[in-house]
Amino acid sequence: MNPLAYSRKRYRRSEPKTKAGYVFLIVKISVLVALWSGFTFVLLKYKSEEDTNLMVTVMPNKTVYKDVNIHHESVEVTLRGAINPYLTNHVGNWSNCSSVAVRLEWRDLERNQSYMRSSKWIVYMSNHSRKIHQVDKLFRLSLAGWYTQDRLAEDNGSLSYEWAYAKTVISVESISQKPVGLHMVVNTSPLKTHFSILYAAILIIALYIMFIWELGDRTLCTLVITCAALATLTMVANKPSLEFIISAVDFESLMLLLGNMIMTSLMSETGFFDYLALVAYRISKGHPWLLIALLVMVVAVCSAFIDNSTVVLLFSPSVVRLCEAMALSTTMVLIIVAMYANIGGSVTPVGGPPNVIISTNNEVEASGLTFVRFSLRMLPPALICMVVTFVLIYSTMGKKIFILDQRQLDLAQKRREEMRPTFDVQLRIAELRRRQPRRVWLYPAANYFETLATLEASNRIRKKMLLVQSLLALGFAASCFILKSVPWAIPGASLGWISMLAAFLLLILADKKDLGEILARVKWGVMLFLASLFVLTDVLHKLGLIHWVGQRTMKVIRRVDESHQTLVAMLLILWLSALLSAVIDNAAVATIIVRLCIDLTYDHHMDVQLLPIAWATILGTSYGANGTLLGSCSNEFATAVARDHGYEISFRKFFVVGFPIMLVTIVICSVYLVTAHFVFNWH
Repeated sequence: MNPLAYSRKRYRRSEPKTKAGYVFLIVKISVLVALWSGFTFVLLKYKSEEDTNLMVTVMPNKTVYKDVNIHHESVEVTLRGAINPYLTNHVGNWSNCSSVAVRLEWRDLERNQSYMRSSKWIVYMSNHSRKIHQVDKLFRLSLAGWYTQDRLAEDNGSLSYEWAYAKTVISVESISQKPVGLHMVVNTSPLKTHFSILYAAILIIALYIMFIWELGDRTLCTLVITCAALATLTMVANKPSLEFIISAVDFESLMLLLGNMIMTSLMSETGFFDYLALVAYRISKGHPWLLIALLVMVVAVCSAFIDNSTVVLLFSPSVVRLCEAMALSTTMVLIIVAMYANIGGSVTPVGGPPNVIISTNNEVEASGLTFVRFSLRMLPPALICMVVTFVLIYSTMGKKIFILDQRQLDLAQKRREEMRPTFDVQLRIAELRRRQPRRVWLYPAANYFETLATLEASNRIRKKMLLVQSLLALGFAASCFILKSVPWAIPGASLGWISMLAAFLLLILADKKDLGEILARVKWGVMLFLASLFVLTDVLHKLGLIHWVGQRTMKVIRRVDESHQTLVAMLLILWLSALLSAVIDNAAVATIIVRLCIDLTYDHHMDVQLLPIAWATILGTSYGANGTLLGSCSNEFATAVARDHGYEISFRKFFVVGFPIMLVTIVICSVYLVTAHFVFNWH
């Protein structure tokens, strides 16, 4: 089963049959071509101005000067090295810490005299010399009083001698008893406009419009907007280099997803997921709501350890067959399955793209997030929300689940005629009836034995040895995930490497002759989608949108007492990420909000810890995805499978079911965060 095939079918449109359809097609293509023409012209016309890379070594209590050629009124300086970013970004006088003072100066080096200088930027050093961190600073100076060579010529040399030989330099003064080594990157073309935030907001709105109106495949839409964002950054600052684009991609997250996809694609050959659906039907004795409860439980558990969108993709065909056999509303059951996949995926760092993005972030991981701690924190709200969600669905859809439209009745009748029971199936039906005990805890539903025998004929374990090998690889990955929580056990491990090594183990054990067949089943579209999101988020950060949102959030948090700032920040981040995830893919929201969380913790006017608001982000992106059809890839794949089987899950139908449940679960998460903050002292 190829996920890319579903993606293609999801966005394959039939030829327009009406005049309005032709008009929409022409307008859509015209808009996309115009957008393509705009960013293509910019990206081909402008070339990147390379940043100045310098290695700076400062001896104790000495000062060094580095020449720079400025082009605008602003210069951005980035320093990499054994830096303490927390102290550097929290303004204060940390006199007991080693530091360097950085300035932008107009200086005559021969006379050792400075004529103009910026204020000091104090960069504090870390005691851990092997941990490299990065900080940056934007220096803004007015050029009105600066004398350049052009003005010297205009004044016929009437200026004083010292002005003629002055240069623009960056001074680095050591306030340390040890030598300090730093890598300095000087960008002489930072942002030149105050409208960059507006441009960033327009890009986000354009992405949302393209998703809602389905102007193309989701990955293609994201790539188009990302290219437009790169062109925008080129116009207002400097054309991003290839190194900038590559560095923006979080390869740790992509490695984790790739390893999971390889293992899942091999595991799907065994028929394991179809067999689990069969077991759920056998236990339920054909009773609809008991079957739905068992199905969503299996989906939630599997989504905790396997990418939730993959679980939906592999389970949904079996769910469709069960719904047709039992005369249940296929679209409603698939919506429920997608929502439980989102809830179950919130439990572990490997359950979905948002969790992967957040848990593999260097700052979040350094704050103390581990696999075990992640799971222990996320399991209680997941269990509560699963129970409450099922009660809400049962109370509101108890009878609606049996209301079928004419299309489903026709499709079900057609498939029953195509799959008439064979002689072997009839023998199996008779055997099941004969072996049925007289006293049972639950009497079988009507047509139970016929449906069970038919499902057994097609839903069986096909490759038992491959299933054993898959479980061994998953067991290795799960063991390493747990051991990673112990600092001294496997200190060199990371989530991405563990997932890839487990995938390598399974490929070796499976001894596949054609690796291309396995790689063809990997969701490369999802990987490209996430990679483009990382680049887009980095551009939005450069344009200042994330910082602007952070400033507005900070104003709200600063109004409360310092002892309650972490709690208020958690609730704000929870609801902000949930509402955004309801209208934009939660993976995109996760990349933006995690940057916002880091900015909040670095603000010196507030006392907010990173880990608690990271929990809020995980809950918000996971449960907010249930709000609309656009919330996650799980929702999209459920729609794709439904459409492939002849059913249609509309935006409105998903919204009517999912949005109220999203609001209820976010309220539950809010109560959970408040309780955890006061009772368990998460701050």
